Amino acid sequence: MKKLLESWKKFLIEKKQTIKTKAELIDLLKKDPDQKIFLDNPKGTTKKFGGVDPIELPFDYGEYPELINPADGMGWDFIIIPGSTESDKDLTPVGHVSYTGNKEEWAENTTREMPAGLKGNHKIFVASGGRLSADGKKIIEDFFKERWQFEDPEWYL
Repeated sequence: MKKLLESWKKFLIEKKQTIKTKAELIDLLKKDPDQKIFLDNPKGTTKKFGGVDPIELPFDYGEYPELINPADGMGWDFIIIPGSTESDKDLTPVGHVSYTGNKEEWAENTTREMPAGLKGNHKIFVASGGRLSADGKKIIEDFFKERWQFEDPEWYL
């Protein structure tokens, strides 16, 4: 039994791969978009970004548990553009948003210390077939416009 458990743990570790950069992740997802996902914050739940100010989400938020971001040692984060769902196939990158990583701005807005690796912890926007609706894009832009800890969203289309 112990040997079986050790083999299983080894399998789980080997299944994960570190994706070093946002560009590498985007390239992988464009070539093979049907990666395993875990939706940890569905639309309507609350989430803290950088541990600051919980906010209700107008979109589905999750991670790729087998694609590890070295910035935090966890799965790369994604946001499903409204109009697409977690059950859609071909969830293709259409943009991203990045933390500012500005220590002065962080100190002005919260007493919480800025998390290490924050600047490399991007959120990748995905949509079924890479189709981005104007309504979905507006929801994302309006949401992040109100979040001081983020740069403006960048779109690939």
